[in-house]
Amino acid sequence: MTTKETEMNITQTYRAAMAAHTIDSAPREPRAALRGPMHRLGLAFLACTLVIVATGSARTGEAQDEAAVRALGDNFAKAFVQKNAEQRASLFAENGTFVTPVGDFLQGRAAMVKDFGPEAQQAVNGNTQAAFSNYRIRFIKPDIAVADALLTVRNVNGPDGTVIPVIPINFFYVVSRHGNQWLIEDGRAHFAPAPANGMTSRQ
Repeated sequence: MTTKETEMNITQTYRAAMAAHTIDSAPREPRAALRGPMHRLGLAFLACTLVIVATGSARTGEAQDEAAVRALGDNFAKAFVQKNAEQRASLFAENGTFVTPVGDFLQGRAAMVKDFGPEAQQAVNGNTQAAFSNYRIRFIKPDIAVADALLTVRNVNGPDGTVIPVIPINFFYVVSRHGNQWLIEDGRAHFAPAPANGMTSRQ
């Protein structure tokens, strides 16, 4: 084989190799170009998913906490009708405070039990009802909240023995989380002006 023929064979072999490399690598270039944007898109989707999950969990937690704060008021009213002084006092922190509608200042569960017992015995009869409404709850911190509501008491015995059809009471209380339980730290109750028609206007 002559030198010229050898050079031609080398040239043909080189061209064939370059053609094969071009054909083999051509489909890979678009995939390589897409890999970066697809990776970023996947990360963005994952981040959005995590944010949605976290937001949903936070809202669920807030709803549960608000329900627990409402339950303190509802259970207070229920225990009043049941003449259960211990149950009413247990809704407060151990050294919590409460101002009654007539202005008595109570501090600590023992003092509350001592006051709640005679009060309920005198006021509650078989037709007495008590219920909270118009809750307004605001969380100062994740573990501290304030609640403002209307407590409406119906058919209670007055000091002179007559039955009072309806008594609206403005009820404000501060609560905090103790472990997995919410308790009232401070409660304030004040008689609200009764509507002229004898019915509460805030339901």
